[in-house]
Amino acid sequence: MQLLILILHSQRHMAKVTAGMLASGIHGGSLLDCEGVLQAVGRDSVEPPPIFGSLRQYLNPDKGEMNKILISAIEDSQVETVKKIVNDVTGGLDKANTGILMTVPLLNVEGLAK
Repeated sequence: MQLLILILHSQRHMAKVTAGMLASGIHGGSLLDCEGVLQAVGRDSVEPPPIFGSLRQYLNPDKGEMNKILISAIEDSQVETVKKIVNDVTGGLDKANTGILMTVPLLNVEGLAK
């Protein structure tokens, strides 16, 4: 089994990804709201560090939409299916400010419905 961690910068994309996963028979998981570091620095800093000051013009910290994190325990055989769904929905995670997907091997899992 793998722990899927998916962070997307679009709630709309996350809704489509989770729908695609359900349609593919991949069930379960949790969604969390999150905020990127640059968003937080841009919002909270009166005087951001110099490197962030030049990036501030590209930030829109008051956009009202939070990033989303999906965490889910999935079978090893489902990893490629999820990657395809995510890349199809987002147009590719290689695009800037789209998101990140990672998996971590799980050695022990209890509580999953069969």
